[in-house]
Amino acid sequence: MEVFIARQPVFYKDKKTFGYELLFRDGFKNSFPDTDGNIATTKVLSSSFFSFGFNEITSNKNALVNFTKEHIINKTPLAFPEQNLIVEVLENILPEKEIIDSLTDLKNKGYKIALDDFVFSSEYEPLIMLSDIIKFDLIATPLKQIEPLVKRLKKKYSKITFLAEKVETYEEFEKAKELGFSLFQGYFFAKPEIISNREIPSQKLSLARLVKEISVGDPDSKKILDIIKKDVSISYKLLKFINSSYFNRPCKIDTIKDAMTFLGIDELKKYISLIATAGLTDNKPNELLRNSVFRARMCELIGSRASGFRQDELFTIGLFSLIEAMLDKKMDDIMKEISFSTKITNALTGQNKTINNVLSLISYIEAGDWDKIKSIDNNNLAKLRDYYLDAIKMADCIL
Repeated sequence: MEVFIARQPVFYKDKKTFGYELLFRDGFKNSFPDTDGNIATTKVLSSSFFSFGFNEITSNKNALVNFTKEHIINKTPLAFPEQNLIVEVLENILPEKEIIDSLTDLKNKGYKIALDDFVFSSEYEPLIMLSDIIKFDLIATPLKQIEPLVKRLKKKYSKITFLAEKVETYEEFEKAKELGFSLFQGYFFAKPEIISNREIPSQKLSLARLVKEISVGDPDSKKILDIIKKDVSISYKLLKFINSSYFNRPCKIDTIKDAMTFLGIDELKKYISLIATAGLTDNKPNELLRNSVFRARMCELIGSRASGFRQDELFTIGLFSLIEAMLDKKMDDIMKEISFSTKITNALTGQNKTINNVLSLISYIEAGDWDKIKSIDNNNLAKLRDYYLDAIKMADCIL
């Protein structure tokens, strides 16, 4: 059984990562593999999932997972560790006795319960009383519409945490915080907070220009070595990265020169781009940097089939595809100040059809939009799964 997976971040009020909602497809046929409750099927589901590595997928954070009525009744969540698993009850599940009994048993065993895409009805009171988290879809139920309900529920159920999902702008994020939401899900973090004409801070501009320099022609490795040696922060991060689990090295590397030799000039160029990106996102949620690294690796892997771009160019394009959110400025204005090569500038400003398709595919993979993924690249689904896991691992190791 081939299991495909996507994860979407969930944030605290301070924009730190609370965990991830995990989205599954079984061979892109069903939203979740059909099970009849027997032990054999549960073992297949469990072993398929654990082949990814539960902690690797969730970065040791909370995992919110949708379970169908059948899975809840059959207590499929028991196949997963209770420490980090949050059982999401789908909106079409009614509070029948079997459901309440199963959820009560899961709750007693340490599992947390979340109600997904919640729409209030008095018959759902038994489910509400068992819940730790209630999720509101802000597209289906806008904040103004649910404000009185949230206030009433918060007063009656003080221990329940409220999660706003599909938060797409910082304005929605701020309004949801004011209303009393504590958790937030959506891609607001990957969009500019304010599009303005203010100048890019000189320190960030220098970092971006450094990336520009290493992205053009053949950089001088000796000059790069001198730059790294003079910067304690970059030196430390390089050695930490080279000895991380991403490379799975048997022997530790202790010197900058050895690290550069091991990476090679192309990989080193990518690493410097990563360090620069970390500097550009220093006042942003960590998830923005993580997502930028994920996009960089995915762009490199997917785009390798496209002609006309080197791997390091593809990596840079993916890495800076969210630069508007990093600098809170429009892409065209950013490109005027940074001046990447014409190829990279055209790619970042949407003037290259091939790169547009690659970045669109990556955005569909991030969102778990399986139908759109199939429409673009139906013949390479297994490869996309492997690329996804590799990109997640690199992003997590960078952070």
